[in-house]
Amino acid sequence: MVIAMIILGFLVPIWLYVSQVQNESAETLALTYAKNAVKKIAENADLVYSQRLGAKVKVGVYIPNGVEEINITGKTVIMKVYSSSGVVDIFETSAANLNGSLPTTSGFHWILIEAKGDYVQIDMS
Repeated sequence: MVIAMIILGFLVPIWLYVSQVQNESAETLALTYAKNAVKKIAENADLVYSQRLGAKVKVGVYIPNGVEEINITGKTVIMKVYSSSGVVDIFETSAANLNGSLPTTSGFHWILIEAKGDYVQIDMS
């Protein structure tokens, strides 16, 4: 019985530490996915905007778990992501005026980015 208590005394702190590290890694990964997604959208919006009316591109982005909202307004793409410290705004700015909406459901999504003259339209493909 004493041996079991000693083993548990060692295993519980190790298990708690591993659990904490795993949670921090998952959060860091989600924030990285969010940053990559908004950067990819803004860069491709700049690309089609530079090519003018009618230019379009279809890009694949991964939306991570914990996304509260995605705003596409003005020249900015903003993804609000839940984290242990509260909601974090991940954003990227484009040279073009942007319009559109994207889902907050996690997973891989195809996005259509199209130049419409004086703005760029961003929607699900």
